[in-house]
Amino acid sequence: MASLASSPSPSAPPAPVPADPVPASGAGSLAGKLAALQPRHRLTTLITRIALRWQGASPGPRFFVHGKRPRVTGKGRVSIGARVNMRCDVAPVRIEVAQGAHVTLSDRAFLNTGTMLIAHAAIEIGPSCRIGPDCVLCDSNFHAVHEGDPVRVAPIRLGRNVWLGRGVIVLPGVTIGDHAVVAAGSVVCADIPEREVWRGNPATFVKAVRCSPDFVRS
Repeated sequence: MASLASSPSPSAPPAPVPADPVPASGAGSLAGKLAALQPRHRLTTLITRIALRWQGASPGPRFFVHGKRPRVTGKGRVSIGARVNMRCDVAPVRIEVAQGAHVTLSDRAFLNTGTMLIAHAAIEIGPSCRIGPDCVLCDSNFHAVHEGDPVRVAPIRLGRNVWLGRGVIVLPGVTIGDHAVVAAGSVVCADIPEREVWRGNPATFVKAVRCSPDFVRS
């Protein structure tokens, strides 16, 4: 009797290899946390826009506020262009505008946390300017230095694409030219020509800025 040789059984298919885990985009990741904050920022922006309109200012399109509401006080005028961005998460941006004064925030200007603008005449922030944290721009010295002297009030003007580092103080009557950079902690009491880097107290010239006329800092 012939023996029945059993045919080899087909091998079992290999176990499926688990796919690489996809990074979660939920609340545990940085992207998720940032995404979760956006609705709150949008609500703050909407409330700020309504409050500014109530005060007679109408921010341009794509105006945006991060964190807390900025504090805008006084009976003067405030003009806010398109894509102006205010970061108020650590400390709010503060704008004080006396009656008859005018503050202008041109298109794409960025004001970082704790920035303070105090206008008794006029403060103009040019297009694409970058204002670092805790900067102070004040167009009045509020008190006379010597007996009989008048209080000095003189407009401040920043040109296009100006960058002020953290804690810069700009005093009355200063004009800062296009593309200029002021180093952190500087006190500016004299005009700065365009395309120059200044630093110190009082701020003085350091070097020239190399850039094309249409250069914009990101």
